[in-house]
Amino acid sequence: MKQFQNLRVVVTGGTGFIGSHLVEKLLTLGAEVTVIDNLLHGNKLEHLGRHQNLSLYEGDVRDIGVVSEALKDKDLVFHLAAIVGVEETQLAPSEVLDVEIQGTLNVLNSAVNNGIKRVVFASSSEVYGDLVEPMKEDGPFYPKSTYAIAKLVGEEYCQAFHQKYGLDYTCLRYFNVYGPHQDERFVITRFMKRVLCHKPILIYGNGQQTRDFTYIDDSVSMTLLAGIKPEARCQAINIGTGIATAICELADLIATSMDSKVPPKLAYINYDDKRPRKIEIFSRVADITKAGKLLQYEPETTLASGIRKYIDWQLDKRR
Repeated sequence: MKQFQNLRVVVTGGTGFIGSHLVEKLLTLGAEVTVIDNLLHGNKLEHLGRHQNLSLYEGDVRDIGVVSEALKDKDLVFHLAAIVGVEETQLAPSEVLDVEIQGTLNVLNSAVNNGIKRVVFASSSEVYGDLVEPMKEDGPFYPKSTYAIAKLVGEEYCQAFHQKYGLDYTCLRYFNVYGPHQDERFVITRFMKRVLCHKPILIYGNGQQTRDFTYIDDSVSMTLLAGIKPEARCQAINIGTGIATAICELADLIATSMDSKVPPKLAYINYDDKRPRKIEIFSRVADITKAGKLLQYEPETTLASGIRKYIDWQLDKRR
């Protein structure tokens, strides 16, 4: 991690959930960080104030002028800007394509024009669709949403820019990252807040859908390693834990971890327009063999301890 000292790094989507944690870690490592973000969902870096090694470009990655200016004289780019959340991507499929494809092209073109060494592209486990067995980086792929298709297109563009211009890249397929500063569009935060408000935990379908929940600190550590390790260049790598957890089990774990005086109830509800059954993923877990081999890193935080950390943060925030 000493390699980040004085490294000039750009983080697109840097005021978002994963982006803000990544930026904070980069600053503690001594990097000079430039953030591009449209602040559509607020600014999770406000508490840093005017940090001497942090610059913020308030703009959209679809604006080539903003991207080109921000990438001048930089060494490395973490491209995290995206429209995220099932509801968000369902409501604006055309905008998802625009942000993911045009925004990624702007980043890649600007990286080439500025002689940047590597772009780390935030892809998603959504590209795999439904698979009962652990998901491996070489597929198969069964994308079920516009968002998933757009992420696969972004990965293909990364490969194309490497072949044509020699630009190094790493594509990271994140599996259900959670932790402090995540908003209610995501399941763990939503479940916690309903318990805190003494409301039933709402579960779509029968709750047997499985996910691979990865704590934010582990995700950031693996992201940083992917940015500097030579072995990670020109690869797609899963960022997960290799452990599948059913949504109903997750709800029980959160309920018992909250130490609520009134035991929360679980309420099973039908799918709706916000979360159509046709795009639901019913089975998801990462094969992390490649991450262990190339990054020499394995996740350190269990789901139980990660949820405990997140609950403590939520309670401190409320107090």
